[in-house]
Amino acid sequence: MDIGLHILQDGLNYKEIKKIALEAERAGLDSFWILDHLHASPKPDEQQMLECWVVLSALAVETRRIRLGMLVQNVNNRNPALVAKMTTTLDQISEGRLEFGIGAGGTNRSQRQNSLGYESEFNAYDIPFPMSAAKRIDKLEEGLELMKMMWTQNISTFKGKYYNIKNAICQPKTVQKPYPPIWIGGGCGNRMLKVVAKHADGWNIMGSSTVDDYNKSLKLLRIACNKIGRKADDIKISMRVTGSIEDCEKNLIKFKSIGLNLAMFRPPRGKEIEYLRTLKFNHFK
Repeated sequence: MDIGLHILQDGLNYKEIKKIALEAERAGLDSFWILDHLHASPKPDEQQMLECWVVLSALAVETRRIRLGMLVQNVNNRNPALVAKMTTTLDQISEGRLEFGIGAGGTNRSQRQNSLGYESEFNAYDIPFPMSAAKRIDKLEEGLELMKMMWTQNISTFKGKYYNIKNAICQPKTVQKPYPPIWIGGGCGNRMLKVVAKHADGWNIMGSSTVDDYNKSLKLLRIACNKIGRKADDIKISMRVTGSIEDCEKNLIKFKSIGLNLAMFRPPRGKEIEYLRTLKFNHFK
Protein backbone atom coordinates (compact mmCIF):
# COMPACT_ATOMS: atom_id res chain seq x y z
CA MET A 1 0.00 0.00 0.00
CA ASP A 2 1.28 3.45 -0.92
CA ILE A 3 0.85 6.32 1.53
CA GLY A 4 0.37 9.93 0.49
CA LEU A 5 0.28 13.07 2.60
CA HIS A 6 -2.57 15.47 1.91
CA ILE A 7 -2.36 18.90 3.52
CA LEU A 8 -4.78 21.81 3.59
CA GLN A 9 -2.50 24.72 2.73
CA ASP A 10 -4.94 27.37 4.04
CA GLY A 11 -2.88 29.91 5.96
CA LEU A 12 0.50 28.34 5.20
CA ASN A 13 3.35 30.19 3.51
CA TYR A 14 5.66 28.48 1.04
CA LYS A 15 8.45 27.84 3.56
CA GLU A 16 5.98 25.98 5.79
CA ILE A 17 4.63 23.92 2.90
CA LYS A 18 8.14 23.07 1.73
CA LYS A 19 9.16 21.98 5.22
CA ILE A 20 6.22 19.59 5.41
CA ALA A 21 6.86 18.20 1.91
CA LEU A 22 10.54 17.57 2.65
CA GLU A 23 9.63 15.91 5.95
CA ALA A 24 7.14 13.67 4.12
CA GLU A 25 9.85 12.67 1.68
CA ARG A 26 12.27 11.97 4.54
CA ALA A 27 9.62 9.85 6.29
CA GLY A 28 9.34 7.64 3.22
CA LEU A 29 5.89 8.65 2.03
CA ASP A 30 5.12 8.04 -1.62
CA SER A 31 3.28 11.22 -2.56
CA PHE A 32 2.42 14.76 -1.44
CA TRP A 33 -0.91 16.42 -2.27
CA ILE A 34 -2.38 19.92 -1.86
CA LEU A 35 -5.71 21.66 -2.46
CA ASP A 36 -6.86 23.59 -5.51
CA HIS A 37 -8.66 26.59 -3.99
CA LEU A 38 -8.30 30.33 -4.51
CA HIS A 39 -9.70 31.45 -1.16
CA ALA A 40 -8.51 30.11 2.16
CA SER A 41 -11.02 28.80 4.68
CA PRO A 42 -12.75 29.71 6.88
CA LYS A 43 -11.73 33.41 6.73
CA PRO A 44 -10.09 34.18 3.38
CA ASP A 45 -9.43 37.83 4.24
CA GLU A 46 -7.27 36.73 7.18
CA GLN A 47 -5.47 33.72 5.68
CA GLN A 48 -3.25 33.28 2.66
CA MET A 49 -3.85 30.55 0.08
CA LEU A 50 -1.05 29.67 -2.33
CA GLU A 51 -2.05 28.43 -5.79
CA CYS A 52 -1.51 24.70 -6.23
CA TRP A 53 0.19 24.49 -9.65
CA VAL A 54 2.80 27.12 -8.78
CA VAL A 55 3.52 25.48 -5.42
CA LEU A 56 3.91 22.03 -6.98
CA SER A 57 6.26 23.44 -9.62
CA ALA A 58 8.49 24.85 -6.87
CA LEU A 59 8.36 21.60 -4.88
CA ALA A 60 9.32 19.65 -7.99
CA VAL A 61 12.71 21.36 -7.79
CA GLU A 62 13.04 21.12 -4.00
CA THR A 63 12.21 17.40 -3.74
CA ARG A 64 13.90 14.40 -5.30
CA ARG A 65 11.75 11.28 -4.96
CA ILE A 66 8.27 11.97 -3.64
CA ARG A 67 5.45 12.23 -6.18
CA LEU A 68 3.40 15.43 -6.33
CA GLY A 69 -0.28 15.97 -6.95
CA MET A 70 -3.37 18.06 -6.37
CA LEU A 71 -6.32 16.60 -4.47
CA VAL A 72 -8.03 17.60 -6.56
CA GLN A 73 -7.95 20.43 -9.05
CA ASN A 74 -11.29 21.85 -10.07
CA VAL A 75 -11.91 21.45 -13.81
CA ASN A 76 -13.84 24.74 -13.78
CA ASN A 77 -10.89 26.82 -12.57
CA ARG A 78 -8.81 26.64 -15.76
CA ASN A 79 -9.25 25.96 -19.44
CA PRO A 80 -8.46 22.23 -19.93
CA ALA A 81 -6.29 22.98 -22.98
CA LEU A 82 -4.10 25.22 -20.83
CA VAL A 83 -4.09 22.56 -18.11
CA ALA A 84 -2.85 20.01 -20.64
CA LYS A 85 0.10 22.29 -21.39
CA MET A 86 0.75 22.94 -17.70
CA THR A 87 0.73 19.19 -17.10
CA THR A 88 3.40 18.43 -19.66
CA THR A 89 5.53 21.26 -18.28
CA LEU A 90 5.31 20.14 -14.66
CA ASP A 91 5.87 16.50 -15.53
CA GLN A 92 9.05 17.56 -17.31
CA ILE A 93 10.22 19.70 -14.37
CA SER A 94 9.54 16.91 -11.87
CA GLU A 95 11.11 14.27 -14.13
CA GLY A 96 7.93 12.24 -14.25
CA ARG A 97 6.66 12.60 -10.67
CA LEU A 98 3.31 14.29 -11.31
CA GLU A 99 0.05 12.74 -10.11
CA PHE A 100 -2.79 14.40 -12.03
CA GLY A 101 -5.72 14.87 -9.65
CA ILE A 102 -8.94 16.39 -10.97
CA GLY A 103 -12.62 16.65 -10.12
CA ALA A 104 -15.83 18.39 -11.06
CA GLY A 105 -15.62 20.96 -8.25
CA GLY A 106 -17.75 21.03 -5.12
CA THR A 107 -19.83 23.64 -3.31
CA ASN A 108 -19.20 22.79 0.37
CA ARG A 109 -16.40 25.28 0.94
CA SER A 110 -18.23 28.10 -0.85
CA GLN A 111 -21.36 27.45 1.18
CA ARG A 112 -19.38 27.56 4.44
CA GLN A 113 -17.76 30.84 3.46
CA ASN A 114 -21.03 32.35 2.28
CA SER A 115 -22.52 31.57 5.69
CA LEU A 116 -19.74 33.70 7.22
CA GLY A 117 -20.47 36.59 4.87
CA TYR A 118 -17.81 35.96 2.20
CA GLU A 119 -18.33 35.82 -1.55
CA SER A 120 -17.56 32.45 -3.09
CA GLU A 121 -14.17 32.19 -4.77
CA PHE A 122 -15.84 31.49 -8.12
CA ASN A 123 -17.85 34.70 -8.09
CA ALA A 124 -14.91 36.66 -6.69
CA TYR A 125 -12.60 35.50 -9.49
CA ASP A 126 -15.30 35.65 -12.20
CA ILE A 127 -14.98 31.93 -12.91
CA PRO A 128 -18.03 30.30 -14.54
CA PHE A 129 -19.17 27.64 -12.10
CA PRO A 130 -22.34 25.67 -12.88
CA MET A 131 -24.35 24.97 -9.74
CA SER A 132 -25.70 21.83 -11.37
CA ALA A 133 -23.50 18.90 -10.34
CA ALA A 134 -24.52 17.03 -13.50
CA LYS A 135 -23.24 19.87 -15.69
CA ARG A 136 -19.96 20.06 -13.80
CA ILE A 137 -19.41 16.33 -14.21
CA ASP A 138 -20.16 16.60 -17.92
CA LYS A 139 -17.54 19.36 -18.16
CA LEU A 140 -15.09 17.11 -16.34
CA GLU A 141 -15.61 14.28 -18.80
CA GLU A 142 -15.30 16.54 -21.83
CA GLY A 143 -12.23 18.23 -20.38
CA LEU A 144 -10.55 14.86 -19.83
CA GLU A 145 -11.27 13.83 -23.43
CA LEU A 146 -9.63 17.03 -24.66
CA MET A 147 -6.58 16.76 -22.40
CA LYS A 148 -5.91 13.12 -23.22
CA MET A 149 -6.03 14.04 -26.90
CA MET A 150 -3.49 16.82 -26.43
CA TRP A 151 -1.18 14.57 -24.40
CA THR A 152 -1.09 11.88 -27.06
CA GLN A 153 -1.39 13.71 -30.40
CA ASN A 154 1.00 16.15 -32.03
CA ILE A 155 -1.78 18.43 -33.30
CA SER A 156 -5.24 18.36 -31.74
CA THR A 157 -8.64 19.62 -32.84
CA PHE A 158 -11.63 19.12 -30.57
CA LYS A 159 -15.15 20.48 -30.76
CA GLY A 160 -17.34 19.85 -27.75
CA LYS A 161 -20.27 21.35 -25.89
CA TYR A 162 -18.06 23.22 -23.42
CA TYR A 163 -14.55 23.27 -24.90
CA ASN A 164 -13.09 23.75 -28.36
CA ILE A 165 -9.54 23.74 -29.70
CA LYS A 166 -8.23 23.96 -33.24
CA ASN A 167 -4.80 22.70 -34.34
CA ALA A 168 -3.51 22.94 -30.77
CA ILE A 169 0.11 21.83 -30.33
CA CYS A 170 1.20 20.53 -26.92
CA GLN A 171 4.97 20.09 -26.87
CA PRO A 172 6.92 18.70 -25.17
CA LYS A 173 4.98 15.63 -24.16
CA THR A 174 4.94 14.28 -20.62
CA VAL A 175 7.77 12.13 -19.30
CA GLN A 176 5.22 9.55 -18.15
CA LYS A 177 3.55 7.68 -20.98
CA PRO A 178 0.99 8.08 -22.27
CA TYR A 179 0.43 10.74 -19.58
CA PRO A 180 0.60 11.05 -15.77
CA PRO A 181 -1.78 8.93 -13.68
CA ILE A 182 -5.25 10.50 -13.67
CA TRP A 183 -6.81 10.55 -10.22
CA ILE A 184 -10.47 11.55 -10.20
CA GLY A 185 -11.89 12.78 -6.92
CA GLY A 186 -15.59 12.31 -6.40
CA GLY A 187 -18.41 10.43 -4.77
CA CYS A 188 -20.33 7.31 -5.72
CA GLY A 189 -23.06 8.79 -7.89
CA ASN A 190 -23.78 7.03 -11.18
CA ARG A 191 -22.74 9.98 -13.33
CA MET A 192 -19.37 10.39 -11.59
CA LEU A 193 -18.70 6.65 -11.54
CA LYS A 194 -19.22 6.55 -15.29
CA VAL A 195 -16.44 9.13 -15.72
CA VAL A 196 -14.20 7.27 -13.25
CA ALA A 197 -14.70 3.96 -15.03
CA LYS A 198 -13.91 5.52 -18.42
CA HIS A 199 -11.00 7.83 -17.62
CA ALA A 200 -9.45 7.22 -14.21
CA ASP A 201 -6.22 5.48 -13.32
CA GLY A 202 -7.12 6.16 -9.71
CA TRP A 203 -10.23 7.13 -7.77
CA ASN A 204 -10.11 9.18 -4.60
CA ILE A 205 -13.37 8.43 -2.83
CA MET A 206 -14.22 11.83 -1.42
CA GLY A 207 -15.55 11.85 2.13
CA SER A 208 -14.89 8.16 2.74
CA SER A 209 -12.61 6.84 5.46
CA THR A 210 -13.77 3.40 6.64
CA VAL A 211 -13.45 -0.19 5.47
CA ASP A 212 -17.22 -0.31 5.02
CA ASP A 213 -17.01 2.76 2.75
CA TYR A 214 -14.30 1.00 0.75
CA ASN A 215 -16.29 -2.21 0.26
CA LYS A 216 -19.45 -0.40 -0.78
CA SER A 217 -17.58 1.90 -3.18
CA LEU A 218 -15.61 -0.94 -4.75
CA LYS A 219 -18.85 -2.82 -5.45
CA LEU A 220 -20.29 0.22 -7.24
CA LEU A 221 -17.06 0.75 -9.18
CA ARG A 222 -17.15 -2.86 -10.42
CA ILE A 223 -20.69 -2.35 -11.69
CA ALA A 224 -19.70 0.84 -13.54
CA CYS A 225 -16.63 -0.81 -15.07
CA ASN A 226 -18.54 -3.91 -16.15
CA LYS A 227 -20.89 -1.72 -18.16
CA ILE A 228 -18.03 -0.52 -20.39
CA GLY A 229 -15.96 -3.70 -20.37
CA ARG A 230 -13.15 -2.45 -18.17
CA LYS A 231 -11.57 -4.24 -15.22
CA ALA A 232 -12.15 -2.41 -11.96
CA ASP A 233 -8.80 -3.72 -10.73
CA ASP A 234 -7.13 -1.45 -13.29
CA ILE A 235 -8.29 1.55 -11.25
CA LYS A 236 -6.48 2.27 -7.99
CA ILE A 237 -8.45 3.50 -5.01
CA SER A 238 -7.46 6.03 -2.37
CA MET A 239 -9.17 7.02 0.86
CA ARG A 240 -8.29 9.43 3.63
CA VAL A 241 -6.75 8.53 6.98
CA THR A 242 -7.38 11.03 9.78
CA GLY A 243 -7.70 11.27 13.54
CA SER A 244 -5.27 10.84 16.41
CA ILE A 245 -1.92 9.14 15.88
CA GLU A 246 -3.42 5.96 17.37
CA ASP A 247 -6.43 6.20 15.03
CA CYS A 248 -4.14 6.64 12.03
CA GLU A 249 -2.10 3.59 12.99
CA LYS A 250 -5.23 1.44 13.34
CA ASN A 251 -6.69 2.63 10.05
CA LEU A 252 -3.43 2.16 8.15
CA ILE A 253 -3.30 -1.44 9.38
CA LYS A 254 -6.92 -2.02 8.33
CA PHE A 255 -6.48 -0.47 4.90
CA LYS A 256 -3.32 -2.45 4.23
CA SER A 257 -5.14 -5.68 5.10
CA ILE A 258 -7.97 -5.04 2.61
CA GLY A 259 -5.63 -4.06 -0.23
CA LEU A 260 -6.20 -0.31 -0.46
CA ASN A 261 -3.87 1.12 -3.11
CA LEU A 262 -3.26 4.56 -1.62
CA ALA A 263 -3.90 5.73 1.94
CA MET A 264 -4.32 9.50 1.85
CA PHE A 265 -2.90 10.55 5.21
CA ARG A 266 -4.29 13.88 6.45
CA PRO A 267 -3.05 14.95 9.88
CA PRO A 268 -4.61 17.84 11.83
CA ARG A 269 -3.53 21.32 10.74
CA GLY A 270 -0.38 22.39 12.51
CA LYS A 271 0.56 18.84 13.51
CA GLU A 272 1.89 17.60 10.17
CA ILE A 273 5.54 17.49 11.26
CA GLU A 274 4.69 15.85 14.61
CA TYR A 275 2.68 13.09 12.93
CA LEU A 276 5.30 12.53 10.22
CA ARG A 277 8.04 12.11 12.81
CA THR A 278 5.99 9.85 15.09
CA LEU A 279 4.35 7.36 12.74
CA LYS A 280 6.51 4.56 11.33
CA PHE A 281 5.08 4.47 7.82
CA ASN A 282 7.26 1.63 6.56
CA HIS A 283 5.33 -0.73 8.86
CA PHE A 284 2.15 -0.11 6.87
CA LYS A 285 3.46 -0.36 3.32
